[in-house]
This record gives sequence, C-alpha cells and structure tokens, in this order.
Amino acid sequence: MKKITLLLSFIACVVMANAQLVSENFDFTLGDQLKTHGWVGTGAAPSTTNPILITIPTITYAGYPGSGVGNEITLMNTGEDLNKSFTAITSGSIYYSALINVTAAQATGDYFFHIGDVPTGTTFFGRIYIKQKIGTSNLAFGVLKTSGGTTVQNTSYSDSIYSLNTTYLLVAKVEVATGNSSLIINPAISATEPTSGWLVSTVGTTTLPAAGFTTVNLRQGSASLAASLKVDGVKVATSWAALFTSTSVNPVSTDILNVSTAGKKLTITNSPSNTVEIFNTVGSKVQSLQLLNGSADLNLAKGLYIVRAGKATAKIML
Repeated sequence: MKKITLLLSFIACVVMANAQLVSENFDFTLGDQLKTHGWVGTGAAPSTTNPILITIPTITYAGYPGSGVGNEITLMNTGEDLNKSFTAITSGSIYYSALINVTAAQATGDYFFHIGDVPTGTTFFGRIYIKQKIGTSNLAFGVLKTSGGTTVQNTSYSDSIYSLNTTYLLVAKVEVATGNSSLIINPAISATEPTSGWLVSTVGTTTLPAAGFTTVNLRQGSASLAASLKVDGVKVATSWAALFTSTSVNPVSTDILNVSTAGKKLTITNSPSNTVEIFNTVGSKVQSLQLLNGSADLNLAKGLYIVRAGKATAKIML
C-alpha cells in the first residue's frame, strides 16, 4: 500500500509539472536584457526602446512558488514588448500569474500582461490593466477580454483599494473556446480554484487564434497611459493547481542568505561566496566587500538594501 501511495504521489507531481507551461523567475545575470533569455520582441517590427532588463530582486509573496528565487524585471510606461512561447493550447482554459509591485500609475490606465497567438500576431486576450483611481494615489486592476467595442467601457476593474509600492499576486484565466477572460487579486494559494472574487470580461471580438494560444506577453504600454512596475514569478499553466506547484529541484531556501547586522557589521552564515555585493532598492550597486570569517563592515547610510552573494540574496534594513 505504501509503495502504491508513493507511486500515485509521484504521478500527480509529474502531471502538475506537465500542466505548467512557463515558470519564469528571471534567474539571469543582473543587467541582462530579457530578450537574450528566451523572450522575443512582439510585433512585426518590435520596439527596441527601453529594453526590459534583469534587475535586483525586491518583491516577494509568502507561499508563491519561486518567490525569492532569481531576480526580477522592471517595466516602464513605454518601450519594448516581449513574449515567450509555449506549446499551443486549443481547448480548456489557460491560467497565468505574476507578482507585481506598481511604482507609478496613470488615470486612464493601460495593459501590461496578456496571452496571444504567435510572436508577430496581434490577437491578444486576457489583457491585464493597471490604472490610478481618480483623485487618489490608489490603484485599480482590470481585465479586458480583447479589442473590440469601447476598451474603457469593456474593461472590468476592481472596486477594492490597492496601493503603490505594494506586492500583489495577480492570476488571470482565459477560456480558450470563447476568449472570455477573468482576473483575481491575491487569491488564497491552494490547489482549489476560487469560485468567487473574479473580475470577468466577456465583451470583444470573437476571432480566436486559429492555431491556439501560444505566448505569454509583457508590455510596456503607452507613455501617457501605462504604469511603471516590478514583475516576478511569471507562470502559465493549463490548470489552477499547476500554477502553485514548484518545478524547481532545489528548495527556495538555498537562494536566500541568512543575514544579520549589528551596527555597521554584516554577518552571513550560509554565503556561497566570500564576495558580496550590496544594492539599493533601485538596483544600483552601492558597495562590494569581502567576507572574513563570514563578516564584513558596511559603509552605508540608513535604509533598505539587498545583499547578494552568488545567486543568493537577502534584504537588510540599517
């Protein structure tokens, strides 16, 4: 019986892994352009303005697989748009998610995240919008099925209050047969798909991609409309549960440094390297140092910093 139980557990893990189409933690060299790591320009003549860069990790979300692993990216309010391909999906539903932290938004709003057909196509569904609520600094998130009709009227926006400089988990779903699109913000991380709390958009063109949905897209929008934000943990799957299944063979804790500070002294107990770099919250390196018996002296003003040794990182507050 014990062997059968273990076998069934193994089969379940394999099924979940196969249902996950994309798992992107941006675990690449800081400063690299994302398009050198399996992402390609969107459109027949992709923009090269403001290329999407790999930046210092600053956002995390408890319980989300991959949170705290690798780096992140920063999207500006205009510039290069990129997409990543996956096996064409022609039936059922597609689920996709990301951690985001909005640093600036605008009143009209624009979309930054969606799925599509082919890298040079324009059939975009499940467009996720961010806008600033009029008269406040608060945010609203929205979802649009696709183009067609009046975009502003057809976009379903949240009524809840969301804030700048706060990390949120966004999960979207597109029904392949209809293109109907849904969005939920900060859902419970569970294998069970929520039955309530979704924003839904069903109005728009019914022209679906003939070859199925094949790309997840990151968009930097329009300079007069779009938000600026940090993004991490992009996932695409054919089931809700598969979004929250880690496909990493290493535990998350191996990428997190055990760091402590006492005054201006930094101590790391599990550093993979004696060379340590310190970055501020906008990703600029402010100090490089060498550990001696796991410790080194800091020369920094008070504030929040990111410590990096090898691929492992941690935050410190002085």
